[in-house]
Amino acid sequence: MEKIYQDICAYIDSRAEWMKERRRDFHKYAEAGWHEVRTCSIIADHLVRLGMDRVLMGSECFKADARMGLPDQDELDRVYQRALDQGAILPYAEKFRDGFTGVIGIIDTSRPGPVIAFRQDIDALGVFEDRTPGHKPYAGGYSSVNDGEMHACGHDGHATVGMTVAETLMKFRDELCGTVKIVFQPAEEGVRGARGIAESGILDDVDYVIGIHMYDRNTEEDYEIGVRANEEAAKLGKPQIGLAYARNVANAKLDVWFYGKAAHAMHPESGNNALLAALAASQAIYAIPRTSLGDSRINVGQIEAGSGRNVVCDRVKIVMELRGYTQEALEYNEAYARRIIEHAAAMHGCGYEIRMMGATAAVMLDTPEFVDELAKMAREKLGMIVAGPAPGNNSEDYSFMAMRVAQHGGKSCFFHCLTEFPDVFHGTGFDIDEADLLNGAKFFCGAALHLMGR
Repeated sequence: MEKIYQDICAYIDSRAEWMKERRRDFHKYAEAGWHEVRTCSIIADHLVRLGMDRVLMGSECFKADARMGLPDQDELDRVYQRALDQGAILPYAEKFRDGFTGVIGIIDTSRPGPVIAFRQDIDALGVFEDRTPGHKPYAGGYSSVNDGEMHACGHDGHATVGMTVAETLMKFRDELCGTVKIVFQPAEEGVRGARGIAESGILDDVDYVIGIHMYDRNTEEDYEIGVRANEEAAKLGKPQIGLAYARNVANAKLDVWFYGKAAHAMHPESGNNALLAALAASQAIYAIPRTSLGDSRINVGQIEAGSGRNVVCDRVKIVMELRGYTQEALEYNEAYARRIIEHAAAMHGCGYEIRMMGATAAVMLDTPEFVDELAKMAREKLGMIVAGPAPGNNSEDYSFMAMRVAQHGGKSCFFHCLTEFPDVFHGTGFDIDEADLLNGAKFFCGAALHLMGR
């Protein structure tokens, strides 16, 4: 390994304890999409203290009307005050009010070189965390204190990796050329946050964009293929990084309201039962015939309804998503679902409203030759065991960033930082091993050096 790569890896290793504590703090104060005020204030303070050339905060990071799935103002006000109560750092917290929870740190060396963007998502999920002694965060005192918000997908780790990458690259700034943009993106869950950043123009000069996600190295899915294909490497130890030629799964997140008429349950004919319309629609949506246009998934994940046991229900909200492994499959299912909703409402004399809360397209996340190049870099310059490249699928709003960069000929790589999961993605007992976060930071920094010609 060349000395500069050795030095950077050694520095990241020296930050292991800090990374563990930082990730656990983010885990304890989990903030779901567009709520990430405290998280962003801590990130912004860190980047400013590092002396980065520019730190974009809040509205500076977005095309405002391209954000999707924003909560209502009462909720935004509530979570802002909660963030202050839980230690958000002023004056930075004020920048992240009203659903402008994003931070971008920029290193501009003023020396000729590539423009590189690194993307980390930072939001939690709407999950109630396990509160039993067998769950390590609970036993360790860092499980989420915010009921119904939990880092059950590893984004607390992603945020920590991004902060470490910023610190490391600033430490070795004299070795760099070109520009690095480190993007801390909100609201990935529900695929809501990346479009506003992509359409802001901040990526329009980017030559290379790289994204991260935690992933289970013991999975039986995509990356086992890569390990089997590289048996010699597998004998040396556990794979640290997973790479794929990944295609993004098309996605549509819909919130649907049915509006009926309330009446006393003794005289149901006087009302229009919105719950019947919602249940009829939900059942029929699950029964949409499959299509030869591509594989697909459908899920109605939540129903909110009713005001009392003796009142005909006059208002129902259902929260659902559609996924297609091709764009055509998604469009088929979405059109079918919209027809079902319309006719279920009419059947029970109700009105309806459909709101698009998040979306992604079926596009390639990865530039294959770029993935191959970074896999070789990780093996030869960082000494990593790399699983893949292998075929894979994701459903990620990172796709908006990959598409934006590809429009002007740039290249994209979405890599997996491998660890062990005690529970599935989005499960109440999800957790990661912080020691594996070091590999994510090393891969980002190694990629920066490599792309800068080191």
